[in-house]
Amino acid sequence: MASPTPSLPDSSLFGSPQLGSFGDQSSQPESLGTECGLCHETYTVPKVLPCLHTFCQPCLEKIQENHDKITCPKCEQDCILPPQGIAGLLSDYAINNVLETSSIDGTPLSCTGCKTKDTHAVARCFDCANYLCGNCVMAHQYMHCFEGHHVVNLKDQSNKEDFKTDKLLCCPRHKAETLRFFCRTCNIPICKECTNSEHLKGLHDYDHISEIGSRQVEILADLVEQSKAKTNDLRNAAKSVEHLSSRLQMQYHKAQAEINDTFNFYCSVLEERKEELMKELEDLYNTKMVSLSLVGNKVQEMVENANNLSSYFDRITKFSSTTEILVFKQLLDSKLHCVISYNPEVNMQSMDLEFLSNYQAIQVGVRNTFGYIRHSSEGAPTTKPQPIARPNGVVNSDRTNTYQNGHAYESNIISKRFGSANSLGPFSTSLSDISPYEKWSSGPTDVFQNGTNDSFHLGVDPVIDLTSKFISATMYPLKSQIKRQKMIYHCKFGEFGVMEGQFTEPSGVAVNAQNDIIVADTNNHRIQIFDKEGRFKFQFGECGKRDGQLLYPNRVAVVKTSGDIIVTERSPTHQIQIYNQYGQFVRKFGANILQHPRGVTVDIKGRIIVVECKVMRVIIFDQLGNVLQKFGCSKHLEFPNGVVVNDKQEIFISDNRAHCVKVFNYDGVFLRQIGGEGLTNYPIGVCINQNGEILVADNHNNFNITIFTQDGQLVNASESKVKHAQCFDVALMDDGSVVLASKDYRLYIYRYMQIPSLGM
Repeated sequence: MASPTPSLPDSSLFGSPQLGSFGDQSSQPESLGTECGLCHETYTVPKVLPCLHTFCQPCLEKIQENHDKITCPKCEQDCILPPQGIAGLLSDYAINNVLETSSIDGTPLSCTGCKTKDTHAVARCFDCANYLCGNCVMAHQYMHCFEGHHVVNLKDQSNKEDFKTDKLLCCPRHKAETLRFFCRTCNIPICKECTNSEHLKGLHDYDHISEIGSRQVEILADLVEQSKAKTNDLRNAAKSVEHLSSRLQMQYHKAQAEINDTFNFYCSVLEERKEELMKELEDLYNTKMVSLSLVGNKVQEMVENANNLSSYFDRITKFSSTTEILVFKQLLDSKLHCVISYNPEVNMQSMDLEFLSNYQAIQVGVRNTFGYIRHSSEGAPTTKPQPIARPNGVVNSDRTNTYQNGHAYESNIISKRFGSANSLGPFSTSLSDISPYEKWSSGPTDVFQNGTNDSFHLGVDPVIDLTSKFISATMYPLKSQIKRQKMIYHCKFGEFGVMEGQFTEPSGVAVNAQNDIIVADTNNHRIQIFDKEGRFKFQFGECGKRDGQLLYPNRVAVVKTSGDIIVTERSPTHQIQIYNQYGQFVRKFGANILQHPRGVTVDIKGRIIVVECKVMRVIIFDQLGNVLQKFGCSKHLEFPNGVVVNDKQEIFISDNRAHCVKVFNYDGVFLRQIGGEGLTNYPIGVCINQNGEILVADNHNNFNITIFTQDGQLVNASESKVKHAQCFDVALMDDGSVVLASKDYRLYIYRYMQIPSLGM
């Protein structure tokens, strides 16, 4: 399918000369011309618009259509006019000074005070902002309307650099006064009369320009330098936009290919869903491309503003006096701060576009299992994946029976996913290629491994009696010869489903200080919380990778002091998320560090200890996600699945295949082993009770609890009266009860009994 063509503005960001020239622009100061851009003649009363473009006052008056605003002829920006209109705009002192200097050099100026342009100017009036001929000078001397005007003979200014000296400017509010002070509060020059009226001492902070003028110009120059530095950042941001657009297109095509691959897998039933997702992908792609275009255009605008500001400041600092520069400080301040404070929202993650698929329950509804478009843009509509429903056992004529260890089980779903390479195209994986770890941990396969390799069809009754299966004596360690105390569960809750109190895979369980039971409902991508009697309280999380969303959470732990809930996620995210006791997202981390998180716990100082299978590694984080310590344990571990720590900084890790618990210190030094083959076969978890004793839980033949001292001395042992299907995890309550998460979509609460001795 060809790439969609997004509807972009005329000044399209992608492939446009504007974007390509971001890195080539420089803030070179423009040459100071003396001709108006409208009349193309020497400036007559040059006035500066708020956009910092200069034109003749008469030219501006000719194009003015609105009494309170005017559109700049150069940049087409609407400029608000002062109450006095065009005449109230600031004069371009730099151009006036240059014109005066040109007149001194021999290029005569025309009089701007009278109608004829044939007479040469001989003086300048700072109040009228006009160049005067001899007649106009005489009029200024004798007419009452010009009384008090400050007129200077051009011949008196014999030095070309005279415009750099401080010239007395008249106050725009008090014509008889000159601007001698600068008000820091209002950021403008003021006169003596202003200090007695609008700028009273005590309410306004002002000083004489001779004392603070140079410092104020330095502050303005510093802001200009900051804006120049900001220009480089903006150029980098523009390059990031370019990179994001290319990356987004690549991800678009990748996601498109994945959609097509998934569609081939579901080709008999998913035609309609395919079209829906393609449309959603195209809409999101167009939306993000347009969003990037808008950001790019805004960045370009800010770059141009920064260049204009820098050029104008270079011009006025070169050709204007300090007071004249300070006249523009208020205007330049606001514009420079606007450039400096602008931070374009160019976020790599917010522009991600990816298709995520789910092969875990093919025979569930097509709309729930095809997949969804993952994107991380704030406020953009997303498709919320529905939780996986319970698969039904459908009898098909082509169903195959798979044999393992001498036992047959119906594997309609697994054979379709992991069958021959010819039938699956890109999904060419056979059952023999699945590692024991994947049989244990991956969601899509319904393989029970409690020290056995027996497997059962998904459609059978959830409560499975393992005694009905033949088990070869050579497959397992010798049966334990110790006498175990019988125990029964006093509470059970849960069933298969997606509603409150239902599970599809309760992989992890933990208990908080209030004895609330926290369950990681993996395939429903959520965490559920129950009270100690198994009554549902609340849940949080939904499928996704954004903040507050979960993707296959497999283990949980609790910070006892704060009640914060620590959640680990397995493939594809491999990360830790922290939620407060009310289920509100706090932070996430570890995605670039963790590979296969399996067990998690929290010590008394709030440090998070994670044990990883496959790579056989322990990583210790602080609450902010900083790695405090990590070490490998491949020489000692075979398949770790549970972890707990004591107050001596000793780490107890249950090893399913080594049939024991291995103990390490925080530096990774192996200390000792607890339990062993024949005593703790295939342990599923480890806990520490209030007496400091180590509880090792396993699900070999029965659900067994074996209790040791921390030095490894056997204390007592218990076993359940009923048998369970595969068990995922265990947690310990304050009253000594043990919470067991089982493969039959239920949780059981057992109360084990302390007995004085063991009979062997």
